[in-house]
Amino acid sequence: MAEQKNAKNFIFKDKQNLKMPAYQHPTDPKHTHRLAYIDEETVPGADFGCETMWLLPGEKSQEGQKMLDRHTLPYGKFIGFFSYNYDNIRDLCAEVELWIGGEKHVMTNNFAAFIPPNVEHGPMIIRNITKPIFHFTSSPCGEAAKK
Repeated sequence: MAEQKNAKNFIFKDKQNLKMPAYQHPTDPKHTHRLAYIDEETVPGADFGCETMWLLPGEKSQEGQKMLDRHTLPYGKFIGFFSYNYDNIRDLCAEVELWIGGEKHVMTNNFAAFIPPNVEHGPMIIRNITKPIFHFTSSPCGEAAKK
């Protein structure tokens, strides 16, 4: 069978040797399982990328995991948290503290947030995870991130 020309657009694993920006904290491998990471290197020519991971319950999840420090980006960013709770599809089964533009927001329901360009956000801390949570971020990458 001939190779499919769009097969290169599918990513099935995390980016190896991923270097995170200074404002992003390393994940706890016992309670965080990274799934896939798309940028202009993993998918040549990509102009937006994403980071995906499962966040799992455990002792560290109770005290809180700081995921981001306060920072500002020149482009917009999507952040989402979605729990694996069939009994209540809106319940996050955790608490996410996310500061946007100097305002503290504490979410206990599944949510998606858009951070506008040049708006300070962070810190972002997740606490009290009781069921697995899918975490997803998306933002421009490559040349699109430089515009």
